[in-house]
Amino acid sequence: MNSGFYLVSTPIGNLDDITIRAINVLKNSDLILCENTSNSKKLFKKYDIKTSLSKYTDHDFHKKKNYILKLLNTNKIISLVSDSGSPLISDPGNQLVNFLLTNQIKVFSIPGASALVSCIQLSGFLNKKKFTFIGFLPKKKEQKDKILLENYINNLIIYSTKQQLQKDIDSIASVSKSFEVIILKELTKIYEERIFINNKNYKNFNYSGIRGEIVLAVNLEKGTNSINEYDKREILAIIDDVGVKNAYHLIKSKYKISRNDFYKLSINLKNV
Repeated sequence: MNSGFYLVSTPIGNLDDITIRAINVLKNSDLILCENTSNSKKLFKKYDIKTSLSKYTDHDFHKKKNYILKLLNTNKIISLVSDSGSPLISDPGNQLVNFLLTNQIKVFSIPGASALVSCIQLSGFLNKKKFTFIGFLPKKKEQKDKILLENYINNLIIYSTKQQLQKDIDSIASVSKSFEVIILKELTKIYEERIFINNKNYKNFNYSGIRGEIVLAVNLEKGTNSINEYDKREILAIIDDVGVKNAYHLIKSKYKISRNDFYKLSINLKNV
């Protein structure tokens, strides 16, 4: 093996989903960086990987970057794994990889399992749209809506959590009158499930049973909701919070409203 920095894909659920190459790289590494050493030890125990582990997240970048660079400059082999799947895909490591490349360190990608690829395969969409990977949506609704509206022209792959899932679906519903969402949970595990919801049934969906890793395939149809009475109350709350000018920039894409019409609306709302 050549010395350098290796980005090694690990299983996203089923521990059998790892390549022979990945196992060999991990066994021959001088050091393995991982998000959670306890989580990674389960995989390494199964494949008798005894390489030293060191915890690494983006918070560790400034503290550990020079130490890692020093090791690599002495012809060491260092690997990076995330808790599951392919490193850097909504996981730590971008800063470190950029730093190492800037310092002329060889970086290698060892491909393998990825929830992103599985989600595209299992979406079942028959439209001719391309796929756009969003990763995790922001937590604030206005920011969720903004990203969805900016990317609705393509099918979307979105990572979610049990805490954010309902909020993500509500944002999808608020920006599109017609949509399809495929919820994929526990991919490759024994309780793997594909759940279909759309604009017709999402209000009756029970989120309480959703656990584990969650990936969404989303098809948004063009056309956003009009401003109804509930939305007016929401808009007024935003105006009261950030002022008319900032409120306009937050909601203009969602409702396709001009600046003049929005100012007129804000005056009417305050007079109600």
